[in-house]
Amino acid sequence: MPSIGNGHIAANVFGDTVYMNGLYNGHKGESHRARIPNWANIRLNSTLTRHPFSPVYSLNTKEGVFKVRVDRERSIVTQMIYAHRYYTRALINQIKVDSKTHNDPSFIHHEIWVAISLMPGPDSKDVAFQNPVPEIINGRTIWSSCGQTWESEDTTYQPMPVDVCAYWTSVPDHLVVPQHGSRIFTFAMTADKNRTVAKEELIKVLQEDGEKLYEKHVEEWQKLYLEGGIKIEGNLKLAKIVHGIWYYFLSSLPSAKSYQPLDRFYGLSPTGLATGGTFEDYEGHNFWDTETWMFPSILLLYPRYAKTLIQYRLDTAYVAAELAKLTGHKGYRFPWESAYTGVEVTQPCCPLVAEFQQHISGCISFATRQYLATTRDEEWLKQGGCAIVTHIADFWASRAIINYTTGLYDIENVMGPDEDHSNVSNSVFTNVVAGYSLYLAQYVSCLCKDYFMAKDPDHWADIAWSLALPYDEALDYHPQFEGYPRGEEIKQADAVLLGFPLQYKMNVSTRANDLSYYESVTRSDGPAMTWSMHTIGHLQLQDNVKAAELFNKSYQSYVREPFKVWSELQRPDIGAMNFFTGMGGFLQTLIFGYAGISIHLDRLEINWPQLPPEATRFKVKGIKYLGSNLILDIQTSRMKLIVTEVDDNWPLVMNNGRYNVTLVPGMSVTLTGTGPFTIRSKPWKECKLPADIIGNNYLRPIGL
Repeated sequence: MPSIGNGHIAANVFGDTVYMNGLYNGHKGESHRARIPNWANIRLNSTLTRHPFSPVYSLNTKEGVFKVRVDRERSIVTQMIYAHRYYTRALINQIKVDSKTHNDPSFIHHEIWVAISLMPGPDSKDVAFQNPVPEIINGRTIWSSCGQTWESEDTTYQPMPVDVCAYWTSVPDHLVVPQHGSRIFTFAMTADKNRTVAKEELIKVLQEDGEKLYEKHVEEWQKLYLEGGIKIEGNLKLAKIVHGIWYYFLSSLPSAKSYQPLDRFYGLSPTGLATGGTFEDYEGHNFWDTETWMFPSILLLYPRYAKTLIQYRLDTAYVAAELAKLTGHKGYRFPWESAYTGVEVTQPCCPLVAEFQQHISGCISFATRQYLATTRDEEWLKQGGCAIVTHIADFWASRAIINYTTGLYDIENVMGPDEDHSNVSNSVFTNVVAGYSLYLAQYVSCLCKDYFMAKDPDHWADIAWSLALPYDEALDYHPQFEGYPRGEEIKQADAVLLGFPLQYKMNVSTRANDLSYYESVTRSDGPAMTWSMHTIGHLQLQDNVKAAELFNKSYQSYVREPFKVWSELQRPDIGAMNFFTGMGGFLQTLIFGYAGISIHLDRLEINWPQLPPEATRFKVKGIKYLGSNLILDIQTSRMKLIVTEVDDNWPLVMNNGRYNVTLVPGMSVTLTGTGPFTIRSKPWKECKLPADIIGNNYLRPIGL
């Protein structure tokens, strides 16, 4: 079943559990999302037992609502289940009963009864809720229960457990409606860390007219879809999957506008906000998945959410500083898994990933690079951006050790994205993201020089330039790490990530060899996002047939019908469900693969834009670049870029393949050929772009 959510509160439809942003229970490696009983889980009895009236289930992603429709003999019953997008503490259940017209006189004086059940599930083992207390508010019976999580994640950073309060409406065992007419019944549950907020929210919800309450929710969802989206024509199955992904993403991200102030946001985990109570669902933790797999597509269409995701890292940076110090290093070392406090919360079962997968800090830096490239957000730099970039660079500088035999810097004792190989030296992925982090710090220190002092920024670039980068000249490919035994199986995309998303310059032949070789040794039961990156690679090599094959492989075995819920692995009975990481990788195949968009520090490029398989039209709407708003419209016979908004501070010029065009609102530019079509603005200060060359011993003819 699908999930409902609004960034503050979420649940799976018909599930007995509610999860809330920032609510965790358990000490360090036992930390997981804290379960709240679902006092909004109302079921029509006709959906619980064998019944002559078959319910019809539907998920309306445009309006953010799950619907149950039961066509009965004397009435049509429609249940609407949603997490309110404006009243963000509330889960709503509305049941509309429409009577049918009957000629049978025996029905005239009979009422319509609809049996329902409240199914909140067992008591929570994560929150010590007190016994529910009833009270009468505006003529309705309201129940409430408050409590605290049982255990703090880390007493140094969280001295006390977290408070939480829930309020909910009393639910009868049946609804009664006159034979003629219709009626809407509204039931709600609210939850918050603050009792007053939860109570006031429920009171306000119940004061609203039922239809107006729903309209306010839909209005906020409609605003989201006006901001951006992906439209596909000619391939309905693909279009529905894409709409489903954006629905699930947005359901776990905070509302732009809410009745009461929003709580601090605690990140986007691999299975979103509606799950996270178990190890299989990643316990609601934050990994590299956020920055590497979900962040890029969100950044291009919803940059304010991208900023929110980076803010979570800024909020926990002081904890990352302590982790670096504890492990004998400088700067910021972000933990492999983090939750409420920002401390390492990887399960005790898996100490190797916590110890060795340090590339997450580089991935966070790479996300900030992309954010700065598309926004040039000076305020963000002043309010922590300069510090996080330079301190991550300090961490990598302290991790890089000079090898006097080679004259290069080694980074030892790491694990790349491939978790089947731990404690290796010079992981190609790790070294490139580390090198990029070092180069970015040099660049940012120039951007920030008026208000942030960095000591010897060129030192970072010197280390990056001299980092070791494994490369087999005879076979013209990148061994995954130093000493990698060729032919040995790997879990998932690792070295191929150099080509994308890192866009590391290399020979076309090297890129082709990396893709071909690693496809042959990747485990068949690996996670979904691997094949998304292979798809983009083959599109960049202009091998459309192979790209289409891997594009289909990247989603067809992972999407579960009918509500487009993604599983982590091809087998639906193992791995995480509603796997945002796989969804994020798939979105990138469309935006950065088929649409051909690429982000660079000084430009936005469009290369080889084309239609996805079986599509007749492909539109990426709401591309945000330096304050502008763009639409890329790809059709069978033509392509065009439509400009809806441009920021006067960052005027844009586009080279359309033949000449330069100044972009102005209302303009439509026809794109002929395959590109690259380059969009630039004026330089950002007088700061030299980073060299981004890692390992100065690498033989480099003309790159991709």
